[in-house]
Amino acid sequence: MTTTPPSASHAQSGTPAQTETPAQAVAPAQAAAPDRDSAAAAPAQAAAGATAPAPAAPSPQTPPEASGTAVLPAPDAVHAMPAGTVRIETYGPVAHVVLDRPDTMNSVTPDVMRDLIAAALELREDGTVNAVVLRGEGRAFCAGLDMGQFKRLAEGGAAGTPLDLPTAAKALAQQSVEMFSHVPVPVIACLHGPVLGAGFQYALGADIRVSAPDARLGLMEVVWGIVPDMMGTQLLPRLAGPSKAKHLIFTCDMISGEKALEWGVVDEVAAEPLERAHALAVQIADQSRSSLVAAKKLVDLSATASLEEGLAAEQEELAKLKGTDEQKAAIAKRMAHLQARKEKKRG
Repeated sequence: MTTTPPSASHAQSGTPAQTETPAQAVAPAQAAAPDRDSAAAAPAQAAAGATAPAPAAPSPQTPPEASGTAVLPAPDAVHAMPAGTVRIETYGPVAHVVLDRPDTMNSVTPDVMRDLIAAALELREDGTVNAVVLRGEGRAFCAGLDMGQFKRLAEGGAAGTPLDLPTAAKALAQQSVEMFSHVPVPVIACLHGPVLGAGFQYALGADIRVSAPDARLGLMEVVWGIVPDMMGTQLLPRLAGPSKAKHLIFTCDMISGEKALEWGVVDEVAAEPLERAHALAVQIADQSRSSLVAAKKLVDLSATASLEEGLAAEQEELAKLKGTDEQKAAIAKRMAHLQARKEKKRG
């Protein structure tokens, strides 16, 4: 793969800052929506029942200057979600869900939430996809809630009406995170630039997180007089522990991708996170799909089930997998790989 010039890449030289204060963090969030009135207009109309304009046809390949990331091969297919704020790209058995509001650093509106839910529902039913990458277009993964939404929150309103979905979450914002746990295959969040507030919580909702070393991760809600309300208070402690979760939430400090790795918030740091996340997705997608689905289900179950229930569920899933054509094909594939490796060593 080729890479973008250093000026366009999110991987910067030098040592990234480890934390930033709430006052420093407010500026990037404000910069995320240069035209706040226009940014808030579309979601307000959508909440009132207005029909969103038809999205423009997505480009078949993201140009490097627009993405600020490593260049991928041309996707097999690209299509936008109903409001045009999110698109799905497919690369064989790998799908990319792309936040597509680069002019606002992918700030979140009710339209974005609904589009993410639509993408998750589509992928939940797509048996040809074995792994998913969740990423942001442009110079940020996601800078958080769109500034136009804070007026609604200040007036006691909610960011959109919840949908009728089989989720534990009953708020639209939470549903847009939880639905990716209902995607049966692994979801990898690819993080660069600002990963703030809602964006951080979308990252927490993924199965694996790959970050740029200089990405800036933070939960900014307390500085705005609210709390993380998109599953952040529930998901972050599972990764970093209660103490570090409280530290991030109470202080509203931002941490670098490298510090997030130290704290267990992200799983890998890479100079080119998109290239790494896509390669990881390709590696995972080469496995037996049924095994991936069962493994994700079992690991997720461990958060709520007793040990007895978890062990019983392991045996149930194993019984479903054993002896199937897919499992036999996996065995044959593995044996062929081992044989080829053995012959290579001899030769």
